[in-house]
Amino acid sequence: MLTRFLWLIFLAGLCQTANAQSLGGQRVFSFLDLPTHARVAALGGQVASATQPDGSYHLNNPALADSIRTNQLAISLMPYLAAAKYYTLHYGLPINSKGKWAAGMQYLTYGQMNLTDAAGNSLGTFTANDYALSLTHARTEGNFTLGATVKAVGSSIEMYSAFGVMADLGGTWRHPRQELTFGLVAKNVGFLLKNYGPSDAELPFDLQAGVTIKPQHAPVRLTLTAHHLHRFDISYNDPNLNVRYDLNGNIIPQTVGVAEKIARHLSVGAELLIHRHVHILVGYNHQKRQEGKLTTGGGGAGISFGASIQARGFQLTYGRFSAVPTAGTSQLSLRIDLDRFLRN
Repeated sequence: MLTRFLWLIFLAGLCQTANAQSLGGQRVFSFLDLPTHARVAALGGQVASATQPDGSYHLNNPALADSIRTNQLAISLMPYLAAAKYYTLHYGLPINSKGKWAAGMQYLTYGQMNLTDAAGNSLGTFTANDYALSLTHARTEGNFTLGATVKAVGSSIEMYSAFGVMADLGGTWRHPRQELTFGLVAKNVGFLLKNYGPSDAELPFDLQAGVTIKPQHAPVRLTLTAHHLHRFDISYNDPNLNVRYDLNGNIIPQTVGVAEKIARHLSVGAELLIHRHVHILVGYNHQKRQEGKLTTGGGGAGISFGASIQARGFQLTYGRFSAVPTAGTSQLSLRIDLDRFLRN
């Protein structure tokens, strides 16, 4: 069963790669690339594995829902760019069956915008928003956990809308005695049922692999994630920037070395366990760093940090990351164990 499931993940990646284009360009539902939890944001923005996911990671890899508790609720808020706001929700469903069930939600609202005609006359206002509603199931067999998420994804801009049905397929392997986990996930495999218009568009598919380890006697937990494994070259050089010419006035093509192409797939994070209930988080995403350097030299692009504090029945996590040097974004997540309060 496990072998067939892992083959399914790789085949999903191959099928999506057949129509793959640049990471930019004509894409829909790009909001699915945003961090789903403040801990994810602080660890570099990409997470496919975790040794202690505490129920907040199943929107990143459905196999990580194996640790979610019944009636455990996690809510996240991110004030995004301008008036946009991004919300996520993780909830452990009280379903009495083998394995774990969880529900999820991702919602991005862009606020109200002015509606005008071709001459610039005001016609009122309109709204735009993106959303995804998901159902996750994970089941553990020995040291392996398999998980799947089915989600309905939609977007609306004034009178235009798009809709798709997608799935995430994931697996993890946990060491029986040490804090060591390997993860593999194919995200956003599916179909676009309706687009804004007649043009073609690409879904934000992502094939990820990750490892998380806590060395014995060391107060740190390390996470390494490789993303967009279905496409080797994810580098982008803006043809309007950093243009060089030879002696004849011809443009010299910008090149990216093999080592740099590999590094752009990597995101690394560290969790400093300074206290049982207090953790400091730092991360680095090389792809975001290089993209931020295209215009302003880098600044804080690709660097992230945060902190997590836990008390009885509560966990509060703050994360901050920068996709570009001038646009740092914060995310705040609150986890509540509702069963503790229901018993009381």
